[in-house]
Amino acid sequence: MKCLVGLLLGVGVICAQEAPDPRVPAPARPQVQLQKEAQRRLGLVATRAIANFRSADSIEANLNARGLSLHPQTVALRLRIEAALDAARKAVDHADPAAANESLDTAEVLLHRFIQRLGGA
Repeated sequence: MKCLVGLLLGVGVICAQEAPDPRVPAPARPQVQLQKEAQRRLGLVATRAIANFRSADSIEANLNARGLSLHPQTVALRLRIEAALDAARKAVDHADPAAANESLDTAEVLLHRFIQRLGGA
């Protein structure tokens, strides 16, 4: 009998540990996780973009010293990347991870093209 009571108490403790917190609605947890992932991804893409923008600024300064400038398509790509990152930031701020990820997908494709134009891999 003591073993049975101990077993039931043990199962009760395990079930209680696995039960969701009644104060937090079940759908909120995945939404919060998606939001955090979108915010983390935004930080990573923005960091890559900033690093490459600095490289472009350095290249542009060297070109300007010779009386040249960056190709207009390269400048346009930078502006499109900045716009996509701004849209992603707004989506994150409005708790819309789906829209944020869509904008980040766009920013990453454009950033890849930008890096290629700068002579990167």
